[in-house]
Amino acid sequence: MIDNDVLTRMRKDWDKRARENAPHYIVNSSKEWKDRDFYRSGEINVANDIMPEMHRVCGGSRSPLDLTALEIGCGVGRMTKMLARIFGHVTALDVSKEMIDRARVNLADLHNVTLILGDGASLSAVPDESQDFAFSFIVFQHIPSTEVIASYCREVRRVLRPGSLFKFQVNGVVWDRHEIAPDTWVGVSFDEADAQRLCHQSGFQWEMSQGAGTQYFWLWFRKPPRS
Repeated sequence: MIDNDVLTRMRKDWDKRARENAPHYIVNSSKEWKDRDFYRSGEINVANDIMPEMHRVCGGSRSPLDLTALEIGCGVGRMTKMLARIFGHVTALDVSKEMIDRARVNLADLHNVTLILGDGASLSAVPDESQDFAFSFIVFQHIPSTEVIASYCREVRRVLRPGSLFKFQVNGVVWDRHEIAPDTWVGVSFDEADAQRLCHQSGFQWEMSQGAGTQYFWLWFRKPPRS
């Protein structure tokens, strides 16, 4: 069962971080990001982490311009800008109203982006089987509850079309939870067995993983094709 106090804390903490210094808390390698460099970092992440997957996303025959993509944890739109150049339509969601408000300003000139203020655990505003690809990066590593992440995975399965891919990153550095309690900055972590359990319990097919034991533990879950 999801603890609503966790969702409230996630929302409040990320609203506070957005007000203090949104770019820094999104990519904390700098405290003084210039807009050009900040959005360029998003372009680089898309180039490195999504473009190599296009054969898996498109199935070798479709154009990404004919596809819909879902981004979980869009922040102020750092990666969303580039995703909107690649896909026909992007649905981008965040738990923080402060982040979404900034994203609306930053992406105001893009007419193929839908921004959604989420509740922190579901995709209730996204219709069933409406998305061709789902993606999340440096988001789940901050979630302090495996139940919340599992809820997101079940919801992604619901909104993806049959046969579609969900690629996302979790924290793979496993520590003694008696020494470090997960919070909204250092969230829960997963090992390979945890990840496979998450995959199958969410109704996905396991496709592959990369980076187990590191901060950037990537998972590829595939929604089963329609039989």
